[in-house]
Amino acid sequence: MNSYIKTKTTLLLALLLFGLVTAFAEEQEDPEETRLREEMYKYFDTSDRLAFEDAVHQLRSYYKTMGKWHEMYTAWENEIVYDINNDHFYSALKKTEAMNDFIMSNNHMDEFYRMDYLMGMFYGTRNNIAMCKKYLDQALEKLKGRKEYRAEASNIYMLLANILAFDNPDSATISIDKCIALCEDNRDLSAALQMKCIIEFGKKDRTGFIKAYNKNSQIKLSDPKEYNPSYEDYVEQGMASFEGRFDDALEINSKMNNRLDQLLFLTKIYDMKGDRAAEAEALKTLLKAREKWYSEISSMEINDISNDINLEQMRREKDKAYDLMTYIALGACVLGVLFLSYFIWSRRRHMRELMEQNHQLILARDHAQEADRMKTAFIQNVSHQIRTPLNAVSGFSTILANQIDELADDERQDLAKRIEHSATIITNSLNHLITLSDVDSINMNNNSETINCHEFCREIVKEFKPMKQTIGFSYSSSIGQDVTVKSNRSLLKSVIMEILMNADKFTDEGGITLSSDMKDGMWLLSVTDTGTGIPEGDEERIFGHFTKIDDFSEGLGLGLTFCKNIALRLGGDVVLDKDYHDGARFIVKIPA
Repeated sequence: MNSYIKTKTTLLLALLLFGLVTAFAEEQEDPEETRLREEMYKYFDTSDRLAFEDAVHQLRSYYKTMGKWHEMYTAWENEIVYDINNDHFYSALKKTEAMNDFIMSNNHMDEFYRMDYLMGMFYGTRNNIAMCKKYLDQALEKLKGRKEYRAEASNIYMLLANILAFDNPDSATISIDKCIALCEDNRDLSAALQMKCIIEFGKKDRTGFIKAYNKNSQIKLSDPKEYNPSYEDYVEQGMASFEGRFDDALEINSKMNNRLDQLLFLTKIYDMKGDRAAEAEALKTLLKAREKWYSEISSMEINDISNDINLEQMRREKDKAYDLMTYIALGACVLGVLFLSYFIWSRRRHMRELMEQNHQLILARDHAQEADRMKTAFIQNVSHQIRTPLNAVSGFSTILANQIDELADDERQDLAKRIEHSATIITNSLNHLITLSDVDSINMNNNSETINCHEFCREIVKEFKPMKQTIGFSYSSSIGQDVTVKSNRSLLKSVIMEILMNADKFTDEGGITLSSDMKDGMWLLSVTDTGTGIPEGDEERIFGHFTKIDDFSEGLGLGLTFCKNIALRLGGDVVLDKDYHDGARFIVKIPA
């Protein structure tokens, strides 16, 4: 149920803003306060982050000036929740820390529960349920005895129920029942009843679902202005499933905007329908979608951190330059009065030294920034490329363990093949990193090993099997069966297998061909595919470290670098055939 957090934070923004509207409904409001609040409300559900933040800052400044601290912190909380809702978690965490420092420095300890509330929400979005529950429980403890307890505790119990709905439905039921008991108006109550329906749907409890559904429907009919439709689509899918109208449930599901929520409910619908094959397929798609989302979040956080570091460096350089110019100006005034001629000579010498120092600093800064950029790219790439197949292994293993009886033989074989493929990706990635860390240390003592060219290729053909059933694999040779060469059999085999797996990765239809030829005293091993090919201008760049033509493809961008380095150590080379345009053709040259 953690994929619901984004929907929940959108609802929370609405509740926070609604709180600002109603908090002082009985008082005569300042027209300026009304204008600023409506300006913030206009942008809270849009992607215009700058406009929303500007509106929030103006409203916060107004409340600060008026001494309305509770309202000021509520507006500040809006800004943090907006960042969480739009996946700017690093920014949200920094703003939470800033709010914490402000509360402590101003001794507003009555507002300190907000820190635990926001941290709980932050950990909830990161799928860390234990830490999320810990902070939300701390927020509830700090709210005890406060006049805001009912409203704030209702929101916290709603969030807890939201997070635990499918992972721990019994605990979620306890939280949502407490939330319902604390609701003070039909707007909050209707949202809580819909969440109750979602939890009962996850538990397959028809009686509990119908009871909550009927109460929610009654509010919709009797008080439509206060009715909150936030989870209506989720609830209607559950009702259709309980009534056996699975086609209606699937149609509602297909119109959902949130992809993760859509897939999560799809697995539940197929589970209730008893369609195990469709359920397994939906679960596989959900695992892939979650991994993609986590990867995007990691990339955004790395970019946010990198931008923050760059801004901090620029600020420090600006401050240093300002301080330096201040000292120079002061010295110029003193020396100008006392020794004008000496000042001119000294100043010229000092400026020359300063320019040289600045030049050295610029060189050092550029070098540090480039190193930092390469480090960030490397960490991001390694993190994604190793974590993605690990998650695939975990997810597919879970399917095999939990649904072995429901899966057909070809489905089990397909899952086993995917697990094996993911394990191979991890192994190859780690091998490439270890090998390239010190290429010169590779044992080349077996370069004189006699290799039968034909038998070597037949062994490759026997071992290599394309992952995709839509492509074929063939072998051709123009040399005799008794022709031999002297080289390192193990390293040469690793080079050919790496190029074949690379061809398999970028070929969706057609075929892959391994060819063996002799020309000008060189044994030529060619791997030809009908895949996407290499864009013009990238023919040489692809052999560089961490270079990938497609950033979303598997691997660390080290495969061709590995092949090139090993081939050179064997006295040969790896080149791209630039005259072939129906895919890609890589030629491994080994001395005959």
